[in-house]
Amino acid sequence: MPIPPALPHPTVRFWELLSTREVPDLGPGPREGILPETLVELRSLEATRHLGLPERDLELITALALLYHDHHDGAHNRVQDRTDADGCLLHAILHRREPDHWNAAYWFRRVSGHPIYRSLTPGAIQAAQDAEARVVLGNLTLSGDLDPLAFVQECRRVAERPCARSEAYLRKVQHLEFAALVEHLLA
Repeated sequence: MPIPPALPHPTVRFWELLSTREVPDLGPGPREGILPETLVELRSLEATRHLGLPERDLELITALALLYHDHHDGAHNRVQDRTDADGCLLHAILHRREPDHWNAAYWFRRVSGHPIYRSLTPGAIQAAQDAEARVVLGNLTLSGDLDPLAFVQECRRVAERPCARSEAYLRKVQHLEFAALVEHLLA
């Protein structure tokens, strides 16, 4: 009997099906190259159905994929009543991108110390390639690990006083944040 081919790691499969040409904007978008909401839902299920995850986790992964593709309403409908740390974290990211910085800060305070920020810090350091990015990185990591509340403040600062280099760096860090959350949810 032939051995079936091994499936790729769940995070690899997720990004094979749901990556975009550009990383998400700091704001709501939409940007070019995103998938329609129904296709995001189908691909999210395709990426995760073999994992045997509970329905609540599948719903959260779908919400994350929807938000990555700028479908804020669909993502919000899936996380607005969640009180667990992962649901609150995604809710916070959603409000940061809305942008509703006050509301984002409220939700980030509810999940202070979420483990993805420890794993995210080295990637944020590596992504800081120019002087402007290193200044932003310094603001994000004053307490050691990347601070999601400082991230909200930096997004607010860039919204009020646009700076292309700072925005590009924050978008990279935001993508790393999404990737770390995918890794966390599919672990």
